[in-house]
Amino acid sequence: MGRILIFFFVIYISFASAFEASLEKKAKVSGAVSDMVFYKGKLFVATERSKVDIVDLQSGQIIKSIKYPFFEDFMGELQPAKVFSLDVSPNGKNLITVVQTIRGGKDVYLLDLTKDNSKPVKILTRKSHLPIVKVRYVNNNQVVFGLSGDEVVLFDIPQKKQVYRISVGMSFFSDMALDNNRKLLAVVDESGDTHIVDVKKGKLIRDIEEMNKDKAFSVDIKNDIVISGGRDKKATVFNLKTNKKREFLADDFMVFSVGLSPSGKIGAYVYNDKYDVAIIDTDLGEKLGFLKGHKSTPSHILFLSENQLAIGCDNKEIYVWRIKP
Repeated sequence: MGRILIFFFVIYISFASAFEASLEKKAKVSGAVSDMVFYKGKLFVATERSKVDIVDLQSGQIIKSIKYPFFEDFMGELQPAKVFSLDVSPNGKNLITVVQTIRGGKDVYLLDLTKDNSKPVKILTRKSHLPIVKVRYVNNNQVVFGLSGDEVVLFDIPQKKQVYRISVGMSFFSDMALDNNRKLLAVVDESGDTHIVDVKKGKLIRDIEEMNKDKAFSVDIKNDIVISGGRDKKATVFNLKTNKKREFLADDFMVFSVGLSPSGKIGAYVYNDKYDVAIIDTDLGEKLGFLKGHKSTPSHILFLSENQLAIGCDNKEIYVWRIKP
């Protein structure tokens, strides 16, 4: 009997120790991280201090900072603007940003990345009355905006016009993500439901009810796998092909950020008040291990590859991890 117990104990230890994680890089940017995208070895980081920092992944150093205007608050004092969201065009030529301005408005800027001395050009102002929260490129000429009123807008940049504007829910918008091929858009809001949009057709094709029981903060979609995290202290994974749902509890902490690997097989979410990030197998429904050592809330989780991810935090720090599930 003792030998059997030892045998199973050895198997358990082998399984538990199979997960490996190493911190490859640690970088500090200009402000709390609000959004991140990755393009050809560089992290483009939106901050809450009127800057986008471009970080070289190999060195971990900021190689360029793009400045945006401060704005006047209601007292007439200048304040740094939050860069709410950003994205790089598929061809790498342009950077689009959504930036805070006066009276709670948003300005949208476009920057030509092919020219060293180019400056951001404002292409939309607060007077366009688009309460934009997030932006993602669909192709080199079109972007999708997520609006605070739970609406989605497909916008053509060269033509400077809306292709469509649709409502996806009845709550306040929280987050959105495009899948790998930029055809499906996942949107989460205060309802806890997840809305799936066909980007080309501009149609809501599916509602996944109660992915979270309360407000969802973050969503990602990769390879027909969706993950969301919310105020109900859990991350939920849903397979659009099989309709299988998996739930992963946090340790008495709201799940402010989630992420998926390119295959959708590996997920990550904020786990506890020590700012640990749980790594999960989305298909088996198992926790594989934890990434530890973050000093403040991870506000953005971004997989760079199947085994590498970047975590941006509220204390201006970015951690680049290599994992072996």
